[in-house]
Amino acid sequence: MIETAPDCTEDGFLGGRLCIRQPQKGFRAGSDAVLLAASVQADAGDTLLDVGCGVGTAALCAASRISFQEVAGIEFQENLVELAKANVTLNKGRVQELAPVRILKADITKKKDFDAYTGIGDRRFLETGFDHVISNPPFYEEGRAQCSPSNIKTKAHIEGEASLDVWIRFCAARVKPKGTLTLIHRSDRLPEILAKMNQLCGNLCVIPLWPNAKAAAKRVLIQGVKSANGPTQLHPGIVLHELDGTPTANAEKILRQGDSLFDILN
Repeated sequence: MIETAPDCTEDGFLGGRLCIRQPQKGFRAGSDAVLLAASVQADAGDTLLDVGCGVGTAALCAASRISFQEVAGIEFQENLVELAKANVTLNKGRVQELAPVRILKADITKKKDFDAYTGIGDRRFLETGFDHVISNPPFYEEGRAQCSPSNIKTKAHIEGEASLDVWIRFCAARVKPKGTLTLIHRSDRLPEILAKMNQLCGNLCVIPLWPNAKAAAKRVLIQGVKSANGPTQLHPGIVLHELDGTPTANAEKILRQGDSLFDILN
C-alpha cells in the first residue's frame, strides 16, 4: 500500500477512474492535462511521450484509453517524479490493462541526463522516436510573470533555460516521421507556437478551448504531423462550460468519461 504524504492530495480524474496524488500547494494538474491526453489519436501498439509530465496525469489519462506499446514521461523536479512513479503504481490496480508507463527524471536542456535511459529496442533514449509526443510547456516567459511562493509552481509555469523554442524543438525531435506533436498552451502565445511548429511539422490544427460560449479562448491545443506539409486548419474547438458555470455535455464526455476529443469534434 502506498501512503499519501501529508502535503499531498488524492484527486479523481476521468470520473474517478484514475486517482492522482499531487502536491496540495503549488503546481496541480487539472483539466488541461485531461484535454491534452484526449487529443491523442493513436492505434493500439503506438508509443507516447509526455514531456514535462508533472505527476503523470496526462500520460496516465492517455494510457487508460489506448493500449500503447509504451508510454514515457519526462520530468525534472524530483518530488514530481516520485509522485508520478507512485501514481503509475497506484493506478495499475485501478485501470484494467493499463499501458506500461515509465517516468524519467531528466532536464530537457541537459543531454547527459538521458544517458542512463534507453528506448524500445535498447536504443539510446534520445535516438528513440515516438509515434506521439504531448506536452504542456511552462506558460510564461521568465521575467513576464510573478513568481509563485511555491518553487514547484514557479518551475512548472515559468520558462527557465528551456524556452518555448527549446521545448518545441526537443519535443519535435522525439517524434517519428508522420507522428504527431501536440501542445496545450496559452492562446496569447499561439503566433509564436505556430511559427515554430510550422518549421518542424505540417498539417497543423488549432483547437480553441472556450471557457464558455461568450468568452475568449484562454487555452489552445496545437497538433502537427512531422514530415507532413499540409495546410494549417482552425477547428471549431470545445466549449467547456455553460453560462451558468456547469460543464457542457462535450466537456463531460472528455473530462469525466474519457472520450477522444477528435471523436467529439468530428
